[in-house]
Amino acid sequence: MTAAHHPLVGMRLAVEGRRAVRGMACLIVRLPDGTAGTVELSATSCAAAGGGAPACALLSVEGVRRLRRLLSPSAAGDDGSGT
Repeated sequence: MTAAHHPLVGMRLAVEGRRAVRGMACLIVRLPDGTAGTVELSATSCAAAGGGAPACALLSVEGVRRLRRLLSPSAAGDDGSGT
């Protein structure tokens, strides 16, 4: 969290997703007490300096699953022998 007015400023939170709330880009984050919360993207270090577009990568759960399948040894034809 980078917004000076936010109560969690300076904390690093795990990002679990993204969504729009009343037209505002938001991140779904894991709060320190373990619950999920929503924060405006502009209040985080993921917001670009000028345009409000994400400066960090955001993947959906399905995107992560697809990436894991692509990177798995079986997808690359790797038999695990190391040769």
